[in-house]
Amino acid sequence: MERKTGKNFDSETAGDIFDKLRNVEGKIKPKKEESKLKNITNLMSEAKYAEDKGNLDEAIELYEQVIFTLPDSSKAYDALANIYQKKGDIESEKDLLKKAIANCSKNEEFKKRLNEIKD
Repeated sequence: MERKTGKNFDSETAGDIFDKLRNVEGKIKPKKEESKLKNITNLMSEAKYAEDKGNLDEAIELYEQVIFTLPDSSKAYDALANIYQKKGDIESEKDLLKKAIANCSKNEEFKKRLNEIKD
């Protein structure tokens, strides 16, 4: 069965467009939510590994990536706050806890923790 085309149809241009589409990396897009969660899980694992190895600066960067991708990740905020506490970086810990309070629905623990270090 042959498709009908309009008068302005240019088969060469159409062919070029289809060739470009075929060459697009990742022709079949993964489901966004699934790939997003997988990425976050991987970042959290890498961050925990870096933290356990004593690479705190690397762990901070990875946890920050998690928070950037998933701004309401209470686990990432908690882990990052713990690292700042280990490093003795009170100001960064306070700033992070304020951000966690604003972004996480389960923020009572963060409020309590922030009040404890304000003294």
